[in-house]
Amino acid sequence: MTDKLRLTAQDPEDLMYGQSVIVAARWILVVSGLFLALWNPGEMSELRIQILFILLLAVANFYLQAQLLMKKPASSGVVYFASAADLAVISVMVILGGGFDSNVYVFYFPALLALSVAFSPASTLLFAGGAASLYIFISLGSALFGDIDLQVMIARLLMMTAVAVGGQIYWRIERDRRGAAVKARKRLIAQLREAQSASD
Repeated sequence: MTDKLRLTAQDPEDLMYGQSVIVAARWILVVSGLFLALWNPGEMSELRIQILFILLLAVANFYLQAQLLMKKPASSGVVYFASAADLAVISVMVILGGGFDSNVYVFYFPALLALSVAFSPASTLLFAGGAASLYIFISLGSALFGDIDLQVMIARLLMMTAVAVGGQIYWRIERDRRGAAVKARKRLIAQLREAQSASD
């Protein structure tokens, strides 16, 4: 029971270590999103909206990056909100790019990977489920205006799930490694104190 609670509760230390991963993934998202928007621009109104959303992500990421550089990680609420905003922006870009036919859906992968290595399993499940639900909604909306390939949609959803599961495996390994390092440090300190008291 204790192990189960340990795996579902979000440790502030885990979130602190994960913030750098989220910030790095967001910079990748911003740069590649801007590159794709300018490389193959659609109508001017769509391009303006895409660039506006990308710049908003960049401004938010500047804030989180500055907090990390000052060794003052942002609060968990800010990180969760920023991560939800990432998924919302990706979904808007998918819609603007043609819905199901848009290749922008690949941006879900780095976002989900960053979230899954930073958040607890419960939070990752919530975000990954939300992203998958958004993509299903977008795909079904596209089906109203044309055909969609159900097998392709399922394959994409399975890939999103696999990315989140892979990130969670890494999260557990990294958390166990840090826990073992803390225990080893405590044992070493206790041994040094015992040796010092014995010499006194």
